[in-house]
Amino acid sequence: MFKEKRLCIYEPVALLLAMLAMVCLTACSDNDDSDAPATATELKLTVNGEHYDIALPATDAVDLVTLCREFDAEFQVENAADFQTVTIGGQPLKDGRCTLPVKDISKNAKIEIAYTTGSQQGTVTLNTLHSGIPEINASGRALIPGHFYLSFIYLRLIMKYDNEGNVLYYRYEPTHLSGTFSEQGYWDFKKHVFDGKTYYSYHAPDPKFADMAFTGYDPGMRVLMDDHYVPQDTIHALASRDGFLPDGAPLDGHDFHFFSPTHYIASASYVEREIDGQPRSVGYLQEVKDGKVVFDWWSTDHKEMADWCSPVFDTSYDYVHFNCVQVLPDGNWLCSFRVLNSLLKIDRKNGTGDIIWRIDGDQLDEPLSFYGQHYATLHDDGTLTLFDNGNGHTPQHTRLLRLQINPETGEVLGGGDMLTPHGSYFTHACGALQLFGDRFTVGWGWGVEFGNNDRLVTEHNASGQEIFSLRYPRLRYRQNSVHSTYRCVKYQ
Repeated sequence: MFKEKRLCIYEPVALLLAMLAMVCLTACSDNDDSDAPATATELKLTVNGEHYDIALPATDAVDLVTLCREFDAEFQVENAADFQTVTIGGQPLKDGRCTLPVKDISKNAKIEIAYTTGSQQGTVTLNTLHSGIPEINASGRALIPGHFYLSFIYLRLIMKYDNEGNVLYYRYEPTHLSGTFSEQGYWDFKKHVFDGKTYYSYHAPDPKFADMAFTGYDPGMRVLMDDHYVPQDTIHALASRDGFLPDGAPLDGHDFHFFSPTHYIASASYVEREIDGQPRSVGYLQEVKDGKVVFDWWSTDHKEMADWCSPVFDTSYDYVHFNCVQVLPDGNWLCSFRVLNSLLKIDRKNGTGDIIWRIDGDQLDEPLSFYGQHYATLHDDGTLTLFDNGNGHTPQHTRLLRLQINPETGEVLGGGDMLTPHGSYFTHACGALQLFGDRFTVGWGWGVEFGNNDRLVTEHNASGQEIFSLRYPRLRYRQNSVHSTYRCVKYQ
């Protein structure tokens, strides 16, 4: 009887232990994610809204097309269920997602993605800076508060740098034409502030109009982004008031003046119209507010402009070549026309579009003359700064002009080159000059001289001496012309 009682006591205990073991095995099976495949053939990854299908195993590093240091990067693995584990920069996924601070964007900085499945483990390496972006070297330290914004003539690339020469943000879209003079680049990267909120924009080519492009004309659209560089809208031209230009026509990308997200001045210049029986590429600007063209301006309404041709440039087709607009305090516009070596004050205040005055650079005596100028800016103190490409100087050389003028008449009273020493550097086209108190910054544009075309942007002190620069390595100068910048500017 004693032995029988012992059997009765331990029999239910054994049964309980067996049940617990079954529960444990079931739980362990769930943790092993037995539903996941033994291998995965690809990683479907999204980084900051850009998607990448990465074949596994990944033997080469994957180039990101955009990244930013100012905000945490957002990662999503859309097929996370195909893996047992995925970590990105050491961070595990939660519901297929994770965020990661980006401390460095450079050719040496990588982000590692580690993954496991039932029978495999591996890594994917992400390049924080796309390997196709040309090498850029920084020297010195800039002192004007703000950041540098770079755009490129023949590269679909925009970049943002800090005062130490570190990349803060970039977007790069390589195509089969990258690295050639046939590529249509991203132009005119800008920062805008409206009602306390920051926006960014740049000009992008539109493939629908690629067959209309020629040297100096990049037909496309303005991309408007929010303060996290997320595209919000694309802007094309609206129909002109005279009906000649249709809705949806391309913008040209030389300049864009932002009042608000629904109020701006855009250039749709380089439209072909007939002048004296000949087809010409003409200048056209339109001011848009709340979806309507409230003012526009055609160079064809000013017949005298066809007679202002300069021997420095071929004006047989592209006869005015608009490249910048400034809205003056009185409401009128200051516009630059490169191949006419001319600056015009245009009546916008009264809505007539009349030419109030003209400054003709090639009719001025040295050291005040200018040729092929860019980025003309009239300041509150009555001085005018402009990037004088200097195509008509003998020998050709680029100057950074600060002129004293009469703002009412356009009469040039004096001034000269701000650069010290003056040097012999020559920029064929493009470029920018900005004045910040007694200091200034220079975007050097399109340099074409063999062995003398490495500059992108420089900052200068009150004496005109360079204190900071972004440059291409001189040993690679053969490629620098095709990698030249359209406009490099600083925003605070």
